[in-house]
Amino acid sequence: MPAVEAVIFDLDGLILDSETPEYLAWQAVYARYGLEFPRAAWLQNVGRNDDPFDPLGPFRRADSLPTPAEVAALWQAQRDAVLRDYLVPLPGVVPLLDAVRRLGMRTGVASATRLARVRAILMKLGLEAQFDVLAGGDEAERSKPAPDVYLLAARRLRVRPEACVALEDSENGVRAATSAGMRCIAVPSPLTRGMDFSGADLIVASLTELTPEMITALAGRLRA
Repeated sequence: MPAVEAVIFDLDGLILDSETPEYLAWQAVYARYGLEFPRAAWLQNVGRNDDPFDPLGPFRRADSLPTPAEVAALWQAQRDAVLRDYLVPLPGVVPLLDAVRRLGMRTGVASATRLARVRAILMKLGLEAQFDVLAGGDEAERSKPAPDVYLLAARRLRVRPEACVALEDSENGVRAATSAGMRCIAVPSPLTRGMDFSGADLIVASLTELTPEMITALAGRLRA
């Protein structure tokens, strides 16, 4: 087995771009009611499941004409209308999975989203058989940026965290992976490019640029 024994993928923004449809839907909903959607505040939620920013906040006021339930339903409809065009693996995902598995590395997903959604998305993408284990945010006591979901994935892989390399698109995800004792490669999405990725061991613009050799090159740091 190579010194890097496993590669653990984030899901949203890394395997598929589900973040852009969510953002576009909120932007459209806010515009409908004459509001500007606060992108910077919303980005706090990316990579975690405890949602420190509440996008329904303006509609929870007593003087709000649409109710939070009405706004949430409108957002769901807007997102679903856009999401169909984004339900494809991001460039580089499939070739990288094939390559690392050929080298004998195990593969997993560690996502902030619930496990049932992780499974459903991977099935729609035809990628479920490419991963040895899955770990969802609803199975972890604490959300990213805490390391819990990454540690869970490593336990299920039966691989020491320090022998894992994580792939992440968000600052919260990078912090979670490195806190778990893993090396982390950041692959910023169009929405997360302005985040602080200084904690990552490597930053690439796209998974199309990432090779198994670049991943195994981190082995020296892993051994140290």
